[in-house]
Amino acid sequence: MVAFGLAAVAPSFAQTSPLPPVEVASVKFNSIRAGSGAWYETEVEIQARPGAGADNKQFINRVKVTLSLGVFSVKAPAGSKIPDTYYRASAEAVAIEATSGKTAFRFYLPPEIVKRDQITGDQKFYLVELFVDGKALPLTKNHFPIATFPKPEIVESFRSKVSGEAGANDGILLPQYMTPFAFSGSLPTPSFIRVESTH
Repeated sequence: MVAFGLAAVAPSFAQTSPLPPVEVASVKFNSIRAGSGAWYETEVEIQARPGAGADNKQFINRVKVTLSLGVFSVKAPAGSKIPDTYYRASAEAVAIEATSGKTAFRFYLPPEIVKRDQITGDQKFYLVELFVDGKALPLTKNHFPIATFPKPEIVESFRSKVSGEAGANDGILLPQYMTPFAFSGSLPTPSFIRVESTH
């Protein structure tokens, strides 16, 4: 995967290149209550590949997940087929242990946004991008909803929309460590490299 808007990502989605050190195992959407409101959670499960670490084969260092969401706000025209609001956030783990199974990165939209735009259910417009030690990894099938993004050019079109419009909503979609769920023992999470910016 490549940073938003860069065409270098691939007219083709890496099919024959070496297997990446980490890949998206699944993307799940949930409504989670905290205090008096319900937050909208996107859980991205990452699977590390044993032996893929550069120095210590048991660990993959600096794994970064960037999530982009396209949603229909209250201002979206009736029957619209293209989202009118875009959100983007990133979280970078210090390291992921390759032999520990799947690792969950979670991102949240706050209750006010969820209630205002009536955000529920699984999203049809999203993109997950992975980076290891600052290097973008190729897209694979679990990085986006297949039904929505069947072709690379459609993914690039979505990337372009996110790049142009998500900045207006910086700081609204949050990684888990910036939410009330940061220290939830029931939601295990890796240790993150803390930064002020969310993308």
